[in-house]
Amino acid sequence: MSRLLYFRHAQASYGKADYDQLSKKGYRQSEHLGNHLVTQGITFDHIYLGPLKRHRQTLSKVQAAYQDAGLDLPDPIEMKELEEHRGPEVLKSVLHILAEEDELIGQWEAERKSNPAMNIKNGLLIFDRAMELWATGAINHHHPDEFLNWSEFRIQVKRGYDQILDQHKEESGLTIGLFTSGGTISATMGHVLGIEQDRNIIRLNGIVQNTSISEVLFSGHRVTLKSFNEVPHLPADLKTYV
Repeated sequence: MSRLLYFRHAQASYGKADYDQLSKKGYRQSEHLGNHLVTQGITFDHIYLGPLKRHRQTLSKVQAAYQDAGLDLPDPIEMKELEEHRGPEVLKSVLHILAEEDELIGQWEAERKSNPAMNIKNGLLIFDRAMELWATGAINHHHPDEFLNWSEFRIQVKRGYDQILDQHKEESGLTIGLFTSGGTISATMGHVLGIEQDRNIIRLNGIVQNTSISEVLFSGHRVTLKSFNEVPHLPADLKTYV
């Protein structure tokens, strides 16, 4: 059996102009992840990397930990299929419509406009609600043409997953690292577990912790989920979801 180790990127810069940038806490999380992998004696045969800056920044701290320990890592292979979905951009473009069409989103949006102290809390509520509507196709009639919808995103994720399995199906005993995002991981877990309802898959997205580890065992195209969303390397004050 070989294994795929999926790593969600560390905390990015939620609420900032450039979200695709690790926060100070994110860099600390990444350092903890790297030190944990070295301490556990985990060696990688291949590493695949999403195309976003936060993916590469997270990996860079892991690479530094291995370098400090005198250990080598394989050169990462970038894959577009490990890119995060564009749900946040979709939400930004249609929020004014959803605030009129959806009672809960309208209520939360009005509350945070009248009370800035509720901006982050209500922003997350709006995001979770909008992502469920997005994943179930309820807002496809408003969907910007320049972004993949959820169904298209899932097809892209599965294409990358299948490519990796095809590439390594004749090998055994491999450890393959994949540095990506929560949406990509949740879509992959939905496929591995055979979850049919998109509503349930997108809900996984909201609980994937920063720098969490999810492990999938495979032999050929036979796959088994061994673990999901584990953060044994993080102290309580470094555990985050956004």
